Amino acid sequence: MSAKIIVIGGANADLYGQIAVEQEAPADSNPGHISIHAGGVGRNIAENLAHLGAEIEFIGHFGGDDFAIMLERSLTSSGASISLSMRTPSSNSDLYLAIHNKQGELISAVNNMGLAARLPKNFLNTHTIANAITTADLIILDGNLSEEVLDDFFQIYGNNSVIASDSVSTAKARRFIPHLSKIDYLKCNLAEARILVSAGNNLSLDSTNAPESIESVESIESLEEVSQKLMKTGVGTALISNSDAGFIVASGSEFKHFSAPKLAKSYSSGAGDALFSGFLYAISRGENSYQASLFALKAAETALRFNGPVNPEIAALGKI
Repeated sequence: MSAKIIVIGGANADLYGQIAVEQEAPADSNPGHISIHAGGVGRNIAENLAHLGAEIEFIGHFGGDDFAIMLERSLTSSGASISLSMRTPSSNSDLYLAIHNKQGELISAVNNMGLAARLPKNFLNTHTIANAITTADLIILDGNLSEEVLDDFFQIYGNNSVIASDSVSTAKARRFIPHLSKIDYLKCNLAEARILVSAGNNLSLDSTNAPESIESVESIESLEEVSQKLMKTGVGTALISNSDAGFIVASGSEFKHFSAPKLAKSYSSGAGDALFSGFLYAISRGENSYQASLFALKAAETALRFNGPVNPEIAALGKI
């Protein structure tokens, strides 16, 4: 029987612009290609896991436009349920706009996640949703949720649920600082990890006390050093990525580095979400952290071959 997993987080339309020339002209219009995809960190993770074969319930906030139809269909067609999600027909969907260079690497992006941020904290405490959360094998949260929702969630469910969290960005990572000791599995990149440990292991500090910039610590905090400090905050297991340098999996006093997949042509947009999805899927199947990391690498490599947030071909990994 597959694990019952609930994902709570953002669902947004991704608008990608990929420049077609080697040397892009800054502050100017460049020739290229524009595409629209179903995205959002939480939604991406939910779709990946559903393709792999997990039993998925996605809880998010959908608008009432054509993008919302696309987002809902992307989940239901993969096998995920959205029956517990909130809908506001009068609102537009959340959006994410990204510009990539010819190699598929992200240059810059803008996110408008108003719906995810406006998910009411008491929405998660309704009888039906509370019952689903308390009976789930794993709860996955993303940093698009508001501080109020995250605070309320960890206060009510933090001590009795297995929780995985994706910090999403340096700005949103701050929201998890008060709750690190209740997170069983954490996914972040190096910059986000620096934010999470910047409170100096004083967990009484709230997220507003985190530094506005990582410049003051980035010169002295290596990936290994940050991993060690993050473990001291009480996080169970952390996946800390560092772009082409790969990622570290840290658990207790053990640290293991994994090299990034090398492909002739790759797209960076969905690799991190696929990495975490693959890791959590393997963990839910009873694999240890090392085995789960190897599976996560395969999931990330699958994502790198696809120009979009989720490569449906990840489903083949679930049959191995």
